[in-house]
Amino acid sequence: MAYLFWMIGIAPFFATERPLIAVIKSRDIALYNIALEGFNKALKDKGIYANLVQYDIKASKEEGYKVAAQIKLRKPELILTLGSQATKIAKESIEDIPVVFSMVLNPVDSGLVDSMQSSGNNLTGVSMDIPIRDQFENLKMVVPRRVKRIGVLYNPKETGAVVAQALKVAKEMGLELIVKPVNSKKNVPEALKELCGRIDVLWSVADSTVFSPQSTRFIILHTLRNRIPFMGLSPSYVKAGALLALSWDYEDIGRQSGEIAAKVLAGKKPADLPIAAPRKIFLLLNLRTAEQIGIKIPPDVINRAKEVIR
Repeated sequence: MAYLFWMIGIAPFFATERPLIAVIKSRDIALYNIALEGFNKALKDKGIYANLVQYDIKASKEEGYKVAAQIKLRKPELILTLGSQATKIAKESIEDIPVVFSMVLNPVDSGLVDSMQSSGNNLTGVSMDIPIRDQFENLKMVVPRRVKRIGVLYNPKETGAVVAQALKVAKEMGLELIVKPVNSKKNVPEALKELCGRIDVLWSVADSTVFSPQSTRFIILHTLRNRIPFMGLSPSYVKAGALLALSWDYEDIGRQSGEIAAKVLAGKKPADLPIAAPRKIFLLLNLRTAEQIGIKIPPDVINRAKEVIR
C-alpha cells in the first residue's frame, strides 16, 4: 500500500458531521504519533470528533506525491502534516485545502511560509523553534558567570535568517554573539578551533552543514577538552556530552496544532493565523560534563531540569 490508513475515534466512517482530516507523516515514528495524540485530544476538547486518515510517506518524495494525489481526490476539510518532508509535499502539491503543520523546524528558512506572522499561503501550524531569547536566558541561568560572548557556527545559506535574528536578540540582552560561517562540512573542525579562542560558550542552531554525525562528535569532544560550555540541539547531545539543551513537549506541540486546526475548521484562513512556537520547553543537564569543564550549576537550576545526567 502507498499509505498507512486507519481511523481514530469511535464514529463510523460515514458520519458526515465529522470533519475528514488527512494526516501526512514524514515517517511512522513514535514522536509523530505522540504529537498526533495531542492533536486529536485538542480537537476533542473543542468538541470536534474528526475522522483522521493517516498516510505515511516514508520520507519519499515519490510516495509523497502519490499520497497528495490521493488526498486531493478525497477532499478532506483539512490536512495535518507531521515533519518537514510531509509539509513540503503538501505545500508543493496542494493549494486548495487548508494545511496545519506540526513538528517542523525553521519553517521560514525552509521556504514553507513567508513569515512567522503570516504564511502567505494555505499553511499554518506550530514550529519546533524555541524562541532565541528563551535559549539565551536558559544558557545564562545554567552558566551565569560565563555567558558574555556566545559563539555559533552556521551556514549562511541554511540558517542565516536565524543567526541574524539571534544577533538582534543578543544585543538586546547585552550579550555578544560571535558568528563563524561555514560553507561545507569539512570546514567545521577548523572553524570551531578558530572560534573557540574568542568565546565563553558555544550555542547551536539546527544546521545540517554544521551538525553531521562526524562533526557533532568532534564539536562535543573539542568543547570538553577546551572546557567550553556547549548548548546542544536535543537530549541526545546532552547524553553525548553537551552541557545542556532544551527539549519540547511533543504532545503539547500536537495540542497546539489541534487548537489551530479547530480555528481553521471554524472558518479562519491559515494565512490569518500566525505560526506558533512551542509553549512548553524543558531543560536537560549533564552534570558529569559540568564537573569536567569546571562549571558549578546552581542547585535551583538543577532542580528545575527535567532530565539530569549525573
